[in-house]
Amino acid sequence: MTLWKTERIFSPPPAQGAQARHLAVAALAVIGAAPALLLLCLVPLPLVLPVLSIVSFAIAGVVALVALYCGIDRRTPGVSAWDIVAVFTLIWIGAGMMSGAKPLVELFDRLAMTP
Repeated sequence: MTLWKTERIFSPPPAQGAQARHLAVAALAVIGAAPALLLLCLVPLPLVLPVLSIVSFAIAGVVALVALYCGIDRRTPGVSAWDIVAVFTLIWIGAGMMSGAKPLVELFDRLAMTP
């Protein structure tokens, strides 16, 4: 019992950046979830995954260009723009693999039939 108390007394205080890292991770989760929630409200259900794939590809591309233009280092500790690019790239690949081609083919068939 005394060892536990001494370890606890002499433990270093939590790092100053620990709370900021948690906020950055939470912000990254919100940034990743916001387009998906908007798509659920605005797009018909069969087209949600293909549209999510296209939107996340576009967002990943834009954020990658901004990060490249600003010269953000890829190996910085914490969350950087490159981490956001990685999240949107994973969303793009996952949504693209889970979505089928049938809803998109039917959509393009309907668009081709209209005069």
